Formats: sequence, structure tokens, C-alpha cells
Amino acid sequence: MKVKKIGALCKARGICYLYDELTEEGEIRRQWISNGAAMWPVSGLPQIRDANLSTLFDFSAETVKKMRIAEKELPATMYAVSHDLRDGEPELQESIIRIIRDGEELMALISGPKITWLKSALLAPCWTKETKLLRRTREDGMEVVAVCDGLFLNGIIMPAVLRDDIFRELLRLGVSAPGPVVPPEETEDADEL
Repeated sequence: MKVKKIGALCKARGICYLYDELTEEGEIRRQWISNGAAMWPVSGLPQIRDANLSTLFDFSAETVKKMRIAEKELPATMYAVSHDLRDGEPELQESIIRIIRDGEELMALISGPKITWLKSALLAPCWTKETKLLRRTREDGMEVVAVCDGLFLNGIIMPAVLRDDIFRELLRLGVSAPGPVVPPEETEDADEL
């Protein structure tokens, strides 16, 4: 996990949430850091609090004033998708198509006839050679992309939304067979949905 890349994505978006995933007994099982468009598990660190985030990411006092920083319980809709790898989950294959929208690269992920768009920069904190991208459905029916490394979950990313139905259809018709997955470019760009 590349902690500084998470900090850069949070800073660029102006949001840094610390989510506590709780057990049935109310104990913290795992913590997540989110920029509002993606979330990454905190691993290899002692339990942290929202007040520690500015130190962890080396945010200046001026930056902290401009950001929304808070600690919250993981939303109930996310518990269904916050587990490690399970057999039979639909894997998303990267297409050769990438587009630039508002200065950000979107990559097309394909599973059957469906295209899921993902902002490449959000993979930077959790990308490895063993990365698998999986489609998961939250309890409220919204789909997310789970980023797994081997058997372990390294991130959950909200798909990008392309609102132009005609543009999406033209791209869908032009998509060829899935190509090899390549690591995203090193970037500090933020995500916007």
C-alpha cells in the first residue's frame, strides 16, 4: 500500500475520511481511508484516529483547513463488499480503450457485455503485479470495483459515471477483445464523481 499516494488523492479531492469497519461486538476490525471516490484499507499501522491523518499524510495546517477530515463508521452498504477474495467473483478485464475526461484518464473494464469505467489514478495506491479487478455489488445495489492482490482486498473504487448514453454506446460498439492489464501511470490527479 502506497500511503503517500492515498494522501495525494485525498488532498487533491479535499476529502480524507477514516472509516472504522466494526465487528458485531463493536470492536474495530479494520480501518479504511477514503477520498470519497475510493477507499483503501489501513494495514501495517497501529489503530489511527482522524486527528492523525494530517500527520500521516504530512498535510500542512493550511491544507487541513481546506479539507473535510473526519472519522466515521463504515457505511452499512459497504460491509457486503469489504471482504477479501472469494471464489466465483466476476473478474473485470481491461480493454484497450482509455479516454481522457476533464484531464483524467478513464479505463474501460469489461465483464460480459457490460463496460465499467474506472479512473486510473485511483489504482495508484494499491496496484501490484498480482492485482485483480472484481465487480461487487453493495447492499443498496450499486456496483463497485474491488481491487484484490492475491487473496487480499487492497481497495474499493466507485466506477466513473459517463452520462452521455450515445457516447457510451459508440464506445461499447468499438471495444475489442480485452487486452492485458497494465499498471496505471504514476499520477497525483484527484478523482471527481
